[in-house]
Amino acid sequence: MSNNNNDPFGNATLSYLNVYRNLEIEVLCNITDSDVIPVDYLFRTFDEMPEIEQKALSICKGKTLVIGAGAGCHSLWLQEKGFDVHSIDTSEGAIETMKQFGIKNVFIQDFYKLDSGIKYDTIISLMNGIGIAGDLKGLPIFLQKCKELLNKKGQILIDSTDINYLIEEENVEYDASENYIGELEYKMIFEDSESDWFKWLYVDTKKLTAIANKSNLKTEVVLEGGDYNYLAKLTLK
Repeated sequence: MSNNNNDPFGNATLSYLNVYRNLEIEVLCNITDSDVIPVDYLFRTFDEMPEIEQKALSICKGKTLVIGAGAGCHSLWLQEKGFDVHSIDTSEGAIETMKQFGIKNVFIQDFYKLDSGIKYDTIISLMNGIGIAGDLKGLPIFLQKCKELLNKKGQILIDSTDINYLIEEENVEYDASENYIGELEYKMIFEDSESDWFKWLYVDTKKLTAIANKSNLKTEVVLEGGDYNYLAKLTLK
């Protein structure tokens, strides 16, 4: 098992494969209390997935790109259903984990550096997949790259959460004049490895629709969850 001190996610998934159970990844946030991700959750089956993830997978079509594939639970399901799936992640450990599960076409890859000459019918990113944009300024850049990779009748499937509820329900102090409530920063820790702080975006449907519209993309909210979260499908106008 490889160990990269800057890859807590990958180290955790590889440790799980080596029969270390009841593992957790500690997640620090700049505006809320710390939390944990149970590592076994990263290996969930389709039946164990939230409804939003099940719905997203069920409407995938054609050649599919999975962004931030992680331990590969979404990629594995799609592969087993016969999809032509390409899975990317920036975690070396996650890539090795997927390979050990027999997932094909896995690549350690920066999404923004993908070859735009390769087109996809579906681009999918889940577990607040829109977070990869980092912040609102990064969202149009993310959407533009998706457009470059998308076939004319293709679709982008992403989920996110409207976290404005934090202000009222959890009394999070927030100055709206400084930045958008959904622009958060996180750090992950697993045993002796930890990531740098990184930006991660949560966006409400109204703001996503407006920004996508400027990128010449149509937004459809496919499903709303019970925790202020939702699944969106974006298509070319």
